[in-house]
Formats: sequence, C-alpha cells, structure tokens
Amino acid sequence: MNERTKNFLRERFKEYYLEYPIQLPPGFESREWGFVMFDALPKIVMYRHKSFHSRPETLEYLRSMAPAHAFSSVAYYEHPGAGTMADKHWTGADLIFDLDADHLPDAPESYSAMLANVKDETLKLLGFLTDDFGFSEDLIDIVFSGGRGYHIHVRDQRVRALGSAERREIVDYVSGAGLSLKQIPSEESGGWGAKTNRWIVKYLQGLRDRDDALKILQKFDGIGKARAKALINAGNDANIKLIRNGDTGFLKDVPESFWNELRLQAVQEIGASVDEPVTGDIKRLIRLPTSLHGGSSMRVVPLTLQTIEMFDPLNDAVVFSDKEISVAAESPASCDLRGNHFEIEEGVSTVPEYAGIHLMCRGAVEYAGRV
Repeated sequence: MNERTKNFLRERFKEYYLEYPIQLPPGFESREWGFVMFDALPKIVMYRHKSFHSRPETLEYLRSMAPAHAFSSVAYYEHPGAGTMADKHWTGADLIFDLDADHLPDAPESYSAMLANVKDETLKLLGFLTDDFGFSEDLIDIVFSGGRGYHIHVRDQRVRALGSAERREIVDYVSGAGLSLKQIPSEESGGWGAKTNRWIVKYLQGLRDRDDALKILQKFDGIGKARAKALINAGNDANIKLIRNGDTGFLKDVPESFWNELRLQAVQEIGASVDEPVTGDIKRLIRLPTSLHGGSSMRVVPLTLQTIEMFDPLNDAVVFSDKEISVAAESPASCDLRGNHFEIEEGVSTVPEYAGIHLMCRGAVEYAGRV
C-alpha cells in the first residue's frame, strides 16, 4: 500500500467518523483501547494501553486519528491506561465469542458462502445463550466483525468474574465437546439432551423417506440388513414416541460405533463452532462496534436477534459512495459488493468508490485518483 493510497483511505475513514454515529461500549472509561494506524500498513502495529474519560474525548480521537482498526478491551480495569497489564488491575470482563468463517470446517471458497455459513453458526450459538444459559436478549450484543464473521458480547454481570477455565467450559458446552449418545436422552431433558433427541428423531424419520436408506445404513460398521431394517422401522410413529421419551431399548442391538458416528454428525449440525482462545482470553482487545474494518472497509455493524436473520454484510455493511474513482492494479482482482461483481484487470480501472476502497483495504489495488 503506497502513501497516496494510505492518505486517501485515512481521509475517507476520517469523513466516516465525522458523519456516522459511533457507538461506545458500556463502561468504555474502564476499558483499555487499542488502534492500528494506516501509517505502518501492511505491517500491523498495535498502539494500545490507551484510555478515555469521556465520550467527546473518544470521538475526537477517532475523528482526528482516523485509525484503520479500532479496538477496546473485553476487560474492565481500575487503571485501563496503565502501561503494564499488572498495573491495570483487572476487575472483570464481558463474555465474548468470536465466530470466524476461516475457522469453520470445510469452509467454502467464496466470500459470500463463507459469510452465510458463519451466520448459521452464530444463530446456533445465540440459541444456546438464550435457551440453555438463559441470558436475556437485552444483555447480548451481536456484531458483524467487518470481516469474515461475528462477535457476540454477553454483558451479564454474572459472567464478569469468570476466569479463563470457566469460559472455556462454556465453549465446550456450546460446541458439544464430550457429547455421548450411548443413551439417548428424552426430549424433556433440556439442553443438549433435548437437542440431541430432536436430531435423532429427525434423522430416523428421514430414513423412511429415502429409497437408499438400506444402502446408507449398511455402510456403517456393524450394521447389516437386519439392523438397518430395525433402524428404518424406528422412524414409525409408535417408535418415535418411545424415542422422544428416551426409551430406545428396542434398539439395544445397534452397535455403539453407530451411535458414535451419529454423535459426530449431531455435534457438527447442532453445536456452534467458536474460537476458543478468544472466549478464554479475559484481557483481549476486540473490534469496536460501528468502527470501520481497515482490512475490508466495511462497517462493524451492531445487530439484534431480530435483525441478524436478514442482515446482508456485502450490502448492509458497505458505507462508501458509488462515485467513480480510478484504481491501479498490478494483477487481476475481484470483489462482490452491493449485488455487483467487479473484475479488475491489470492497469488502471474505474470503479465505484465503495468497491475501490474495499480493494485498497485488501491490498489488491492502489488509489489512482478521482474521475
């Protein structure tokens, strides 16, 4: 990224911070702040141990410095601006979850498909937090990261004092680590038990609708034709009623290896794939909601349980104008934003500002002037 591009991006980011409403996290005066400036890019240099005492002071810093990336700590401190972690005096931390498309198993190649997948994981996690843990929707902040995923902030006072080990146990729970299907729980058992029961019922009922069910089941170790027929028969109404009550005695001859395989499938479909190190880090810096992501130019968008379903990051998180600018590329580049596909060839091209800034932030093109 050359200096001309950095200066252009810095100016456009500054205009964003002047024009758009900025949301500060609760208790922002007790949080450590960190920033990455455009000057050193593409090298990431974090300026941290910063603190603010008022909203005007915070906004003035963002507007005057126009950082490429802005972060605040998940932790609360007595002295957040102290130069060492020991001198800050930790007093608690929000419970944070990071869901990143890059960390999902079998992640698709296209950006839009990855974003769709990670939204599904986020919705699963939200279900655990509200249904299983009973956190109030009012105390859960959902944020599109501006990049490849979502951040969940649980701001319930009851979680503030939790240590890293307890937070990792929560990750184990929502991801289904250690789930056992040796004995299928009843639908009334709640939590993972109820989720697992419903998943098994759906699986067995689905077998009855497949012409190739016998063939599929006999691929499992220890499942011959007779056991396969028994499993298919388990999907009838009478047996499903038994299974919903946790009664699977009529399937006692089905080998444990079959249930282990189903366990793996159930965990993948029911569990939420979250980044454990982020949740376990009680002093982590996390991206500021309503700031701009310097690696994509997209807005870090606050959402709710009601708005996340319809949220389209490739449209709703794009903030810059459609005025045309010129960009220069040393090699071909492409992007999809606001329903448009852009193919950039080597040399100078004209594109809408929102696409050009996005590609500049990705390091794919340089700024070449206004049209």
